[in-house]
Amino acid sequence: MELKFYIESGIIESFVLGLASEEEVEELQHMRRLYPELDTEVEYVERRLESAAFDEPAMPPAEIRDRVLQKIRWEDGHAYSDPSSNYTFINIQPKDGDHITVHRWWKIFFIIFFIMSKVFLFLAIFYYLKYRMSQEQQRSDNLHQMIRQEQTQNPLL
Repeated sequence: MELKFYIESGIIESFVLGLASEEEVEELQHMRRLYPELDTEVEYVERRLESAAFDEPAMPPAEIRDRVLQKIRWEDGHAYSDPSSNYTFINIQPKDGDHITVHRWWKIFFIIFFIMSKVFLFLAIFYYLKYRMSQEQQRSDNLHQMIRQEQTQNPLL
């Protein structure tokens, strides 16, 4: 008697639809362990809801279909984009099949990046060579100073 009342209470439908609270889910899991026939009832409710969803679908209004199609329609190689959207569209669809087009700001960014990398490479080489020359100059100055000190200490040479 308790099992039949439990099945008719609607908890199984709530569970299958994901509307059951945590306590109801725990209670159903406990009852499923006690009564294995509840497993078949859960499967039956799942199949019944699935068949109802596929057999009697509710069609959306026609204007929603038009809005969705407008957003995905391609016009001149560019997709429709909402001006208030918060993303950048990058068209990676090749037009001729031999190259990919990207947004022009990416091209500018990569050109600036390339130029800056060459400038930094030039500066790195320049300052490396300048440092090496200063080290060599310092060594030669130290060598000349040592030679002068030896000459002052040993005037015979």
